[in-house]
Amino acid sequence: MNEKSNSSFHFSFYLVTMFLTILVVAVMIFSSVTLNMNYTTIAQQQTPFNEDISFDIDNVTFSHHMASVNGIQLHYVTGGPGDPIVLLHGWPQTWYECHHIMPALAKNYTVIVPDLRGLGDSSKPVTGYDGKTTADDIYQLVSQLGFNQPILLVAHDIGSQTAYSYAAAHPNNEVN
Repeated sequence: MNEKSNSSFHFSFYLVTMFLTILVVAVMIFSSVTLNMNYTTIAQQQTPFNEDISFDIDNVTFSHHMASVNGIQLHYVTGGPGDPIVLLHGWPQTWYECHHIMPALAKNYTVIVPDLRGLGDSSKPVTGYDGKTTADDIYQLVSQLGFNQPILLVAHDIGSQTAYSYAAAHPNNEVN
């Protein structure tokens, strides 16, 4: 009799365990789908941006801008005269990560510091975060700004993925 109740207990235990496992997996999937839909909706809602706002860092004037590139709005900050130098930030930063070095560079270069797609004031599309697409964002931005000569490109962290893809796709348009 003890063996029969013991096997009955094991069978009940397995049924309850399987039911709970299926329930947990279903809740996780449902939560993931619901949260992703909410984040997608939030990410696609961009607040209006006041373009061409100027500001000073260490007595050097910079200004905010927006450009339509590659099907998105790309925010960037520029300042200084000279050959272009593009600074690409890391994760989860924005152009502001570079604000300490921008004034020194702006004495000799036109400093261009974009917010990579999905970060800062740039558009936050659902797709397009691969190196090739983000590199094309930067290439289109630099072209729109009228810089058809080689550029200096400085990057770290996720910006390095973009810089590497840029250099691979446009080897004649990049100096360093």
